[in-house]
Amino acid sequence: MKTSLNSLHNKLSIKTPALLKPIKKRDEARKPTKNFSKMFQSLIPRKSSLILFLQQKTKGISTENGLLRFFVLTMLILNMPQHVEGQGQNIGQSYSELSPLAHHKTALEVLAASKKWINQFNEGNALECANGYDKDAAMRATPFGTKKGFDEISGFWLDLVDKGASNLVYENVKIEVVDEKLAFLSADWRMNIGRGIIYMEKWEKSNGRWLLTNDDFEMLEQFKMPEENSIKSTASHEVLEKVIRTSMEWINGFNSQQAKICGSGYTPDANLSPYPFELVTGQEGIYQFWDGLIKNGARNLIYNNPVFEAFGKDRAMISSNWSMNIGEGKIFQEKWVLNENKWLLEYDDFRVLKSYQ
Repeated sequence: MKTSLNSLHNKLSIKTPALLKPIKKRDEARKPTKNFSKMFQSLIPRKSSLILFLQQKTKGISTENGLLRFFVLTMLILNMPQHVEGQGQNIGQSYSELSPLAHHKTALEVLAASKKWINQFNEGNALECANGYDKDAAMRATPFGTKKGFDEISGFWLDLVDKGASNLVYENVKIEVVDEKLAFLSADWRMNIGRGIIYMEKWEKSNGRWLLTNDDFEMLEQFKMPEENSIKSTASHEVLEKVIRTSMEWINGFNSQQAKICGSGYTPDANLSPYPFELVTGQEGIYQFWDGLIKNGARNLIYNNPVFEAFGKDRAMISSNWSMNIGEGKIFQEKWVLNENKWLLEYDDFRVLKSYQ
């Protein structure tokens, strides 16, 4: 049930917790918005009637009351009509054809297929590597030229393995999920004979199997003498797998209305930048943010077209489109860090782009 603005005002006017009062040092946070209509310019196209509505709803409410400002903004998002073309029509949640974790699961499937390919190469199974490509695949292997189809691609890998190439390692793996049957992977690579960049591996799912349909990589340096690498060949994959699963736990926590899971997913000194709301600093304040949103009816968070990227062994980034039942937007950056053997969010920057009726 949606709470009225009057009852919300009465409830919150009792006492404002110190942790949610406005930050005194304004140079450490966004400057306070003078009125709510300006704050919602990024959410809803400007309409004279809407501006008047916002002015009436917020008249007499102090913009210095941090807790009240947050809840009034939340209630406005939940209750305000959306002005778009075809005005008067209800707007359905974007990406609702997906389950909330669909694209995370897709990323895990592609990472597993990539790990299998790397292990086959390091075991000298060049034919199995070639079988990891679609029959009509193209492979651009700079400076060795472009290979097309099974015969040319298998010939390339067989020749490389016969010459002693081994110890293939992927580092700083990045994966973008387009949909449940298409993803792109890139990485730095090295093996005993050289090192380079994978600009793009295009993975597509066909008949339940993930295959490479396009592969673009370059050797930047060929070693004069073979060099062994002690780094685990798929360590970067495993970093992403752990971060993706932790992100899935966070989304499940939000969608099951467990704000404690959401708040505990951040480092003690984390920053949350949830535009158009003000910057929130610290785990407790971030917990209050998510708890307030959940208590006011927000749910069914879905990530769409996410990008997962590993940086070394203890840093990773996620960006994504997102939607929930009250609106949609863009996650510009989730910075995940390994903190005392736990993956936690250190910085979270997202924007609300549209609110629903």
